[in-house]
Amino acid sequence: MLKVTRGAQKLLKICANATPHDRVLVVLDTIHGQELCRIMMRAASNLHLNLAIIIMKPRLYPGEEPPAPVVAAMKAADIVICATSMTLFYTHARIAACKSGARFLSMAGGSPATLTSNAMFADFRRQEKLVKKVANELTKASLVHISTTKGTDIELNIAGRKGHAITGLCKKPGDAQGVPDIEAYVAPVENSSHGRLVVDGSTSVTGLLKSPITIDFQRGKAQRIYGKKAKCLIRMLQQTMNRNALRIGEFGFGLNPLAEFSGSIIEDEAVMGSAHIALGENRPLGGQNKAPIHIELVLRSPRVELDGRLVLKENRLLIR
Repeated sequence: MLKVTRGAQKLLKICANATPHDRVLVVLDTIHGQELCRIMMRAASNLHLNLAIIIMKPRLYPGEEPPAPVVAAMKAADIVICATSMTLFYTHARIAACKSGARFLSMAGGSPATLTSNAMFADFRRQEKLVKKVANELTKASLVHISTTKGTDIELNIAGRKGHAITGLCKKPGDAQGVPDIEAYVAPVENSSHGRLVVDGSTSVTGLLKSPITIDFQRGKAQRIYGKKAKCLIRMLQQTMNRNALRIGEFGFGLNPLAEFSGSIIEDEAVMGSAHIALGENRPLGGQNKAPIHIELVLRSPRVELDGRLVLKENRLLIR
């Protein structure tokens, strides 16, 4: 109980930079809502924070908009923390809240276990310099090549696209971060990616994968998805009835040195030495793909090259 409260207090005090003067809103859903509600209220009381909590029905897929009353509450808050089972990071609701001045933290797929994980107790401030350096390397690069021993072999054009840093630290109005996520990411150029992706880590709709999901891409769009767990991913994509959901929207490096694969996507995509590609919406990331969904696909031990320069090998980042 002590550790989970410490994790919640770090989320509020260090990551959200919350003070007693801030109006703090925590958005939960019924998956872990009751447990997290008690934990967050206890932590807020210890820190003398003005905190309110909304528990809503779970969204059907990552990126589905929350109900109107939740949207209104998000826009009225100074800090919004979303620990829902499906991410709200890519929603119009999140963007509107940030435009209204809210600092936004996503703990998508999080649970009480996330608050006690080693990843939550990483030194976010110490990692900040490295994360920004990796993001800058993505900005300077034009071509990403990803390969693995399991069959991944894919190229992404990122020319002219800006790299972004997720440090887990919200410092000013309008900031949007993930926690305990620490990563650097970029939105690849639409219609440019070709090759095969063999996803062997986890996804934001399946959790940890015991067997891989393979996806073949042409012109940036998934042409074939197969494997034992593929049906779950295909069903989620089909629910959107939107072809842009099949397009690559993101590439990123995990940069949290204490993160481990747990089945919670907000930690899995942060594992140091991993990399991830996402399908769907990427306009908040600097891209042009409009879609109602954003699904993360995490690779455990990829080899990554930027413009032919090896930058990730055998879980070791070569950018320092």
